[in-house]
Amino acid sequence: MKVDGLPTIEVFAQIEMLEDVMSSCILGNSRFAVGSIEGKLQIFDVDTLLQDAKFDSAIISIITFGENIIAASTTGQIQSFHDSPSWQYEVPSGIEHMIPLGDIICISETSGLFVFLNLDGEEVNKQSHGDVNRLTQSDDGNFFAIAKTDGTLLILNKSREIRHESFADIEDVETISQICFRADNILLACRDSLGMTLDERPENRLECWHPERGLLHTSELPAMATSILATENGAIVGCQNGALLRFTIGKDVEELLILDDPVSSIIQWDEDLIIGTWFNAMRISSSGEIIWSYEHEGLVSGILPISSDLISVIGRSPAGQSPASIVLLEPDSETINPEVELSDYEFSKNDSNEFDGGLTDDEIARAEAPPGASIESESLMDALDEELEVIEQEKAISEADLLEDLSASAKAINLPPIADAGEDKTISAEDNNTATILLDGSRSYDPDGKIQSYSWQDSKGNVISDSAQVRVRLPLGTHPFELTVVDDKGAATKAMVTVRIQ
Repeated sequence: MKVDGLPTIEVFAQIEMLEDVMSSCILGNSRFAVGSIEGKLQIFDVDTLLQDAKFDSAIISIITFGENIIAASTTGQIQSFHDSPSWQYEVPSGIEHMIPLGDIICISETSGLFVFLNLDGEEVNKQSHGDVNRLTQSDDGNFFAIAKTDGTLLILNKSREIRHESFADIEDVETISQICFRADNILLACRDSLGMTLDERPENRLECWHPERGLLHTSELPAMATSILATENGAIVGCQNGALLRFTIGKDVEELLILDDPVSSIIQWDEDLIIGTWFNAMRISSSGEIIWSYEHEGLVSGILPISSDLISVIGRSPAGQSPASIVLLEPDSETINPEVELSDYEFSKNDSNEFDGGLTDDEIARAEAPPGASIESESLMDALDEELEVIEQEKAISEADLLEDLSASAKAINLPPIADAGEDKTISAEDNNTATILLDGSRSYDPDGKIQSYSWQDSKGNVISDSAQVRVRLPLGTHPFELTVVDDKGAATKAMVTVRIQ
């Protein structure tokens, strides 16, 4: 007997973590690396720890570079490893992004400066491009793209020459939420105009850019993109409203399915997809069917295909809870249906029809015959008349009991909390082109209990506070933030707020 629920799979292995994971990287041959929010770098072979190192702050990025593993912290420490530390580089202003670019490392500083290092960690060039929201590179390393916080999109070649530049309208409030290159070096960029487009462009859209010829095509999205996967002939896009969409060159967009929560990550697995959404990792068929769903203890922030038969699911713990484990799954393993054990209701085969569950001809005839009066029924009516007064007296008591039961049932139903992140706002910058703003979620409430915890996240998914209110200093540009509130019975709700500094 099947109950409500989706098929799931068994855990292959589980790695307990002492700190939440902030960055990760596939190393090959079942090996992968993770960097924690407290600055711990760990390298695993499946679930065996091979190596670890300590940084001075949260590890913002990990990449492979030749035979080396390179990690960068938010405060500017860059360290290269090959069995042991090989070289180190310091960025005084702090680091936001780091990508490999052929035989060059590209680093974006918090000051808006870009630094380029060679294989030996030596500086070869510097450029200034301003505040960066996203940074990505093509598979062959011949191009890289910069999404700035003001909505500007830059495409540069390996020689760091700008091949194309697209500006947001000066009056438009626009951000670029996702970027990635297809294998043919076409850049996919997801834009969100925050409900304030000044022309006929869709508020949320997927754009395809050629490095030389510019914009090729635009497709509308139902909500802000929260994840993207480039495919051979298009893209898979996950949205804030839970929509999972497939874009194919020359075809109409396909809605694979709509989930209850935003899609945080997408990877390809054979002909299927494996996605992260809220606390779940799911395998989705090419037709949009959920093959299995695994519930993680943390908010799923990344999924790594570490071998041909194994993935690692990485999550972040809600505010105030212990760090989430890394869970290793075999996507092709046998699924488990959430069913009631049939052993509690055993049936045996009976070769005779003595108890086969059907009615005999005589039983059918008696069941279809019209009802008739009898001495017993007349006596019964007399008894009912005598007891009618007693029943009326007991009716009031039973109604009171019913109301009491209904009240108890209502109290057992937990209503989700109401998350209120405040109104979107535009703030004028100070002389140093920054502004301090207050993120205020104190108007959030729980209709049948109390708020147990708060969690503020920036556009990169980093937890910046576990308080109802937090002050942050922001540079020029558009900055989305997400508030998650959890009530005293474990129900959670999210809300978004966007701040523009001009």
